Amino acid sequence: MTTAAATTTKTTPPANAPDAPDGDALAGGQRWLVLALGCGIFMVNLDSRVIAPLLPTIATDFHTSVSSAGILITAYMLPYGLFQLVYGPLSERFGKVRVVAMMMLVFSVGTAACGLSSSLGVISLLRFLTGVAAAAVFPLTLSYIGDTVPYAQRQGTIAILMSASASAAAFSTSVGGLIAQFVSWRFVFPIFGVASGVVTAMLLVLMGREIRLPLTTPRPRPRDTYLAAVRAPRMFALLALVFTEGFLYNGVFSYLGGYLNHRFALQALTIGLLLGFAGVAQLGAARSLRVLVWPLFLTSMLLAGAGFALCHSTLQTRATETFPQARSTAVALFAFSLFLGGGIGTALTGKITDFLTYNATLLGSGTLLVAFAFTASRLLLSLPKRVEAAPESVVTEL
Repeated sequence: MTTAAATTTKTTPPANAPDAPDGDALAGGQRWLVLALGCGIFMVNLDSRVIAPLLPTIATDFHTSVSSAGILITAYMLPYGLFQLVYGPLSERFGKVRVVAMMMLVFSVGTAACGLSSSLGVISLLRFLTGVAAAAVFPLTLSYIGDTVPYAQRQGTIAILMSASASAAAFSTSVGGLIAQFVSWRFVFPIFGVASGVVTAMLLVLMGREIRLPLTTPRPRPRDTYLAAVRAPRMFALLALVFTEGFLYNGVFSYLGGYLNHRFALQALTIGLLLGFAGVAQLGAARSLRVLVWPLFLTSMLLAGAGFALCHSTLQTRATETFPQARSTAVALFAFSLFLGGGIGTALTGKITDFLTYNATLLGSGTLLVAFAFTASRLLLSLPKRVEAAPESVVTEL
């Protein structure tokens, strides 16, 4: 996440910032740079959920179970969460946009190579690599916008990025299912890899326009700041909540494709369209759909997507105020907990499904999600919404 000091995250760019005359941080090359970063977010989110509708087909091709093929999701989620804690110090040294561009290059190559893999183990290794690379894109983009875009323009800029992320989530499963249905699941990854390569080329061309703010000295060690953040009041409770959220929601969502294939013998395209309904709900465009098949399941997907978006945004907002003297550190821990929970949840849900039926697993997960919602609401209502920032002598932003 961001490693610029809190005192240097200004609402206007430096006087010598390129392409930012009269305080307009989005003039000229900066506008194109932010657009390229937004395209990077779109591609990463497009890739992150595409596995779900493909799991039954991949499992069949490699003569294994859907739960065993679920390692592809865990292999992506775990490094995605873990490396949230790593890229802050790297971006401080090399620049946020430069790190994003380099990681997008790794992401593009790794994604394209997944379609050429000859074994589940090789694909898992490549998904691990792409998860490592993808972890840099979203947090460093938000950090760069915080550094360079004036506060008055920042909300609108971030809203555009959120729309790109939600759009990708909405259409990822549908696009993946479409390609897998009419061509092959192996073509999904090279197509995504080539598209990501185009975005990477844009970033490599534009990264010379990056605005880098001066860092304060002396700077605390990242370890000290993370320890201070973990010890902050309310932080542990919030991290436990988001870990549970990721464990339950991402864990069960990953195997809905397997359930639909097992229960109704659906193919990749239909599975992708049905799962995409949850993403459309997050985007807020569910009313534009006119699909009348299985209204109960579609309603469930709509409620799941909308419920996750509302719950997650509430927890995310609290994360920004839990440790205000080092917000980026708090958000890094938040993302780490979410994807750690999602990775572990996906792995365990697959094993549970092997011992139980899909119906029992879904019923149990739904019951736990209801319990989680009540517990989270009571806990959040009992906690103050804001805490006072600690003095800068105690800890400063990484």
